[in-house]
Amino acid sequence: MATLEHEDTGFVSPRRPAIRLPKVRWTQILAISIFWFALNLHWSALGIIILPSQVFKMVGDAQQGEALALVLVPGAFVSLFANPLFGMLSDKTRGRLAAWGRRRPYILVGTLVNAGGLIWMAAARDIPTLAIAYVLVQFSSNAAQAPFHALLPDIVPEEQRGVASGVMGFLQLLGGIAGVIIAGMFIDASKPLSLYQQGLWLTYGIIIAVLVGLMLVTIISVRERMGISARIAAQEAEQVVTNPTAGQSVRRPWISRATALTIVGTLIVGGVVWGVMALWNALHIAGVQISTDVQQVILEVIATIGMLRLFDFNPRRDPDFAWVLLTRLVVMLGIYTVLDFLQFYMRDAVGAPHPEQWTTIFIIFTSVTSVFSAFIVGWLSDRFGRKRMVYFSGGMMALVGLVFIVTHSLPIVLAAGALFGLGYGAYTSVDWALVADVLPSHRDFARDMGVWNISLSLPQVIAPIVGGPLIDAFTRSHQPVLGFQLLFAIAVVYCLIGTVTVRFIRGVKR
Repeated sequence: MATLEHEDTGFVSPRRPAIRLPKVRWTQILAISIFWFALNLHWSALGIIILPSQVFKMVGDAQQGEALALVLVPGAFVSLFANPLFGMLSDKTRGRLAAWGRRRPYILVGTLVNAGGLIWMAAARDIPTLAIAYVLVQFSSNAAQAPFHALLPDIVPEEQRGVASGVMGFLQLLGGIAGVIIAGMFIDASKPLSLYQQGLWLTYGIIIAVLVGLMLVTIISVRERMGISARIAAQEAEQVVTNPTAGQSVRRPWISRATALTIVGTLIVGGVVWGVMALWNALHIAGVQISTDVQQVILEVIATIGMLRLFDFNPRRDPDFAWVLLTRLVVMLGIYTVLDFLQFYMRDAVGAPHPEQWTTIFIIFTSVTSVFSAFIVGWLSDRFGRKRMVYFSGGMMALVGLVFIVTHSLPIVLAAGALFGLGYGAYTSVDWALVADVLPSHRDFARDMGVWNISLSLPQVIAPIVGGPLIDAFTRSHQPVLGFQLLFAIAVVYCLIGTVTVRFIRGVKR
């Protein structure tokens, strides 16, 4: 049973009370985490194989980069607010709605809607339809993911978080392997349209079956009543029974003044900045035009800052949480800059005859070494520190970016994939444990994990907006290799910045 431990002063922090949790069997951790395997199978198949292939089949290679960005960016932007929103709703679920738990109803409904969105994506025959269906998939998937991410920090004690993070990283990478293998087996854009669509439907069907099946395993296995937030809620309910006046509260409006000011302020700032950029372009100041892509990035960054404030993100109050958010955001920018355009790189720079299949082989090489490093490094981080593992992982991923810049030989690229896997696996194994160590509030696990997930969603907005037009411009000028060299140089810089800034997380000593 989880218990509250009062410090010598008798005072317990309202945001992070000292809480003792019992150790959890590794089989329980595995059963709860198995949904993470399904989610990563889902997203690796979509992001690395299916979507680039569908886009190429629809528009060809002349506009593939910008068309892919048109599909990816709106969905990724939706995930920016959907994840913390549903996390907050999950944390605040009470009464009859919480009879089956705060997390499980959202995981169930979100996954079922996600399955419907995947069917719509499979049926899409043009870019706008595909983009709209992808928005629904992102929205519903994040409705399930935010409450899911709160389960382990809610249930797993601090001394087991490295092992739990290793299990999460292990399943993430296995899911990634399975996703690209399944998609690579059945999807080939060089096939006639009818055969291509058969493979597409089969792939989507397998993804849906795995997603729904493993979701059921997780929600049946989890014991939410044993978690931190459930224990706090139970103690608050007991206080209301013993002291009825404690449960009385002043009636509040459905939206607070601070929330209203944040929303209005964000809209005003966004409107003013958009107006300034439009005026700049209309007046042709300095002969420089601000492209639509740049405008989109600027406006989405403003919207993200507003959402962070809306969900009580306060860097001054919680500096360690802010640094974890920033370091992960920058590292993920480097990772998505590589992965989003890997299939195009195989086709246009390496010259692979069947880029979907060779991308699959690359991911297999990467994932095999990732699985090895994820499980080992998660265990090592409990003993030798999280930061040291991040330094190792960031350095390895930056090294691979340099290899991509200087050579385009298929055997060397595949070998570099193995090195990339060592770094990527090490990072994913420490990633969850690092944030679990610095979460600001025990009462708002799902909301804070949703805020943390912005550091995964925002890179998915920025990477295609920056990379898509870049590689299209160099392709049209008949210099595709130079475009990819510049793209991967940017990825190297991202990885190095994300690695170095980990040292500023003061609450994690090593």
